Amino acid sequence: MIAKRTLLPSFVASLFVLAATLTSSGLKADSTQISSNTKQTKQTEVRLGYQKGTAFLNIVKARGSLEKRLGSSGVAVKWIEFAQGPPMMEAMSANAVDIGVVGAPPPIFAQAAGTPIVYVASSLPNGNSQVLLVKKDSPFRTVADLKGKKVAVGKGTAGHYLIVKVLESAKLTLKDIQPVYLLPPEARVAFEGGNVDAWVTSDPRYAEIERTGKIRVLATGEKIAEQRSYFIATRSFVDKHPNIVKAILEEQKKDEEWAKSHRKETAKILETATGVKAENWEWSFQRRPNFGVVYLNDQIVKEQQQMADLFYNLKLIPKPVRIKEATWIPQ
Repeated sequence: MIAKRTLLPSFVASLFVLAATLTSSGLKADSTQISSNTKQTKQTEVRLGYQKGTAFLNIVKARGSLEKRLGSSGVAVKWIEFAQGPPMMEAMSANAVDIGVVGAPPPIFAQAAGTPIVYVASSLPNGNSQVLLVKKDSPFRTVADLKGKKVAVGKGTAGHYLIVKVLESAKLTLKDIQPVYLLPPEARVAFEGGNVDAWVTSDPRYAEIERTGKIRVLATGEKIAEQRSYFIATRSFVDKHPNIVKAILEEQKKDEEWAKSHRKETAKILETATGVKAENWEWSFQRRPNFGVVYLNDQIVKEQQQMADLFYNLKLIPKPVRIKEATWIPQ
């Protein structure tokens, strides 16, 4: 039997405690709050947080796009790897990371904790890539069947929000199941070993296990919990270096455009960067017909605000937060 595990002694171990104590079109700004009119200062290094198991930023990193773009201005790029989004937000709170990409929930907890972060851009939504899985021979046929059962999920992650919304659709809450908070590799071991009854995961891990033919999908995020990834930066970094932020987003967009027409090459790059086989990345691309990075607009802010309000109503954060107060207007 697997005990609930902590991911870090602070932020990930208890999101509530930390919170209590602390387009496919070209990038167009719309109805956001934080402007970049602070005088820029000379920067010699930018510290980027990235997650090894995701496509975001890994293509840019592998192609050396930022090093080429920023190097001519004397700015070095330091890449800092994280297993999940919550530890990255903790690093931003400690001023150890300037900008990075995370799922939708982590910045909500960070904002509630008083961490001075800023939403600078968003991905396009892709609910089909986030799923609640059971084994193919599992007796559980519906989400309601999981009442009282163990479900592996990452705490404070996109999967956390997915399981909340999926349970809500079945008139259940987190109190009706036994969440087992684990990192993705540990979650898969627990799932395949029969130590949990279901697993909340996403691509490319979803593609990996789907191709074994040994799982069934009980629910996806499509229409229930559509989510985005977000470029998050510290407020001080955005205020002092808006042109570097713009350069990062422009290079991300360029490399995503390249990836659209170079899927096989992209898959090979991601295999090297993440350890996930190229064929699994290619399989996952079928669920992701569109890449994209866009500045936040009113609709995106509304989507994220709905998630924040839900977390407050569930008492996962101790106070309401206003997403619009932490969004950026590029000048």
